Amino acid sequence: MELNLAGQNCFWINEPLLRGEIGGDPAFGSWKNWGGYKTWLAPQSRWPDPNAQSEAMDNVEWDVLSHSEAEIELRGPIIPWSGLRLGRRLSLAADEPKVRARESMTNAGAEPQTWAVWAVAQFPVPGWAVYPAEGARRALAPPARSFDGDRLRFVGDSKWKTGALVSEGWGEYRADSWRWTFRAAFAPHASLPHPDDCNLETWSNSAPGYMELEWLGPLVTLEPGESWEWGTEWAIAV
Repeated sequence: MELNLAGQNCFWINEPLLRGEIGGDPAFGSWKNWGGYKTWLAPQSRWPDPNAQSEAMDNVEWDVLSHSEAEIELRGPIIPWSGLRLGRRLSLAADEPKVRARESMTNAGAEPQTWAVWAVAQFPVPGWAVYPAEGARRALAPPARSFDGDRLRFVGDSKWKTGALVSEGWGEYRADSWRWTFRAAFAPHASLPHPDDCNLETWSNSAPGYMELEWLGPLVTLEPGESWEWGTEWAIAV
């Protein structure tokens, strides 16, 4: 939930919820959205209720498999409605402001399953997201928003979503209050099928106001016992 640089958290966190003052985030009804960074399964259309975040996937305790000063490896519980288990390894880069994140999904069920890894980072608004120049942009949750070149403005006053299938494999966000830019670099797999036909997405939320920079892996079919891993890198550019 925290990516701290010079005493400032880059991620948005739901401070009233942490203080016990409110119950949830209207984006998903009664969902307890603590903020920070999350890993979900995509597509959302195959969740038990696509309009409600699943407590069995999001607000659950993960096991710590190993940890050191520079790395931690985590494993989530089996998600009952999918039979999959998510995993994550976070590593700090030496002498530079970077984090390497390796996400995994494992089929712990008895039947083949087809899903994609969905990485979601939440940030404060107002600010600007930047997309690669190539890749057709799509309005995933209307109304469509106009780009200023390759940039998209977020102010947290309404809900909408935009995405693209990019071959360069990166996305950026810079809040107005920052002196730096957050950049997520990922293996794009642009030639493979993806949820929403996108591997980079941005979501605007209101009440509370925040934005999401999201990057998605391809749809992967896993036989029972099989796993798939996907490496990404977060960089802070001053």
